[in-house]
Amino acid sequence: MISSKEIKYGNFNFIHDNFRNLDRYFDNSSISGAIIDCGLSSPQLDSPERGFSFQKKGPLDMRFNNQSGITCSDIVNKYKEKEISHILWAYGEEEESRRIAKAIVERRSDKPFTNTLDLSDLIKKNKKIRTKKHAATKSFQALRIAVNSEVLNLEECLEELKKKIIKGGKIVVISFHSLEDRLVKNAFKEKINIHEKRIPIIEEEKNPTYRTHKLIYPTKDEVKMNIRSRSAKMRVIEKL
Repeated sequence: MISSKEIKYGNFNFIHDNFRNLDRYFDNSSISGAIIDCGLSSPQLDSPERGFSFQKKGPLDMRFNNQSGITCSDIVNKYKEKEISHILWAYGEEEESRRIAKAIVERRSDKPFTNTLDLSDLIKKNKKIRTKKHAATKSFQALRIAVNSEVLNLEECLEELKKKIIKGGKIVVISFHSLEDRLVKNAFKEKINIHEKRIPIIEEEKNPTYRTHKLIYPTKDEVKMNIRSRSAKMRVIEKL
């Protein structure tokens, strides 16, 4: 791990903030390139006390910044059944979101959830569809995304980058699940408002603002070095 004190170059600066807040630090048309890594910190994932793991006992936290914000415990112990079901479906694409949400609400009426294994075991017992992945994988992903507002943060970051990036500049985004990649792809898709009186479309409307290059996947050697890279997708978007 490299700290900011070890960086010797004067033109390099660490800013500890959410990347949705680009507007605080950069002017419009001032960035020639940007890299967004949507991946999580492995040390955080591997630390039971952070509450990300469904295989290790820990508190129901899941916050990236564990000094503020809602926790996973707040969601599973306080949210309404429909709200929990929506989170599991929208952010985890969990096919059995309704069944799991119902089981969570029924169980917490007798005893609140206090740790990750408690929640993980309940999800596993109520899952009917069996896959190679752990039964709680999608649910834990969804809850983590909701706790940290990951989708909203990425959406706002990309919208700000559209204004900050110069013509000819490139935006590189590394995503790790379909929800993120779909969001990135749609963010730079050309939206043309076609009015009946203006058909045929004029040339300016047909010219795209961005060019999205072919998806790049990790090589077999990269996956061997880091198994968590197997689901990574890299998109390169160029502003024209």
